[in-house]
Amino acid sequence: MIRNFLFTFLGVLSGLWLAWPGVVTNKGWKCAKDIALNAESKQKEPLSVLGDVRRKLKITTSVSPKTLIRAKSLDPMEKLRIVGDACFRY
Repeated sequence: MIRNFLFTFLGVLSGLWLAWPGVVTNKGWKCAKDIALNAESKQKEPLSVLGDVRRKLKITTSVSPKTLIRAKSLDPMEKLRIVGDACFRY
């Protein structure tokens, strides 16, 4: 049983690493945390507005136009894919 769990865990981890190489770096996780925490916040400081524009530009360049058109009706797995593509790919 432990051997099966180990192989499953290694398979999932290596699959995520092949798709998103940045999943093992601290920079990728900081980016994902920034997107998750600041998704709906209204920021007033000029430097934070610049960071917000940079974050939105990174997200929009990692998704297709079709996804942007139907952005209001995305399910959680599609949102996870967008954040993963924006933060964990090089």
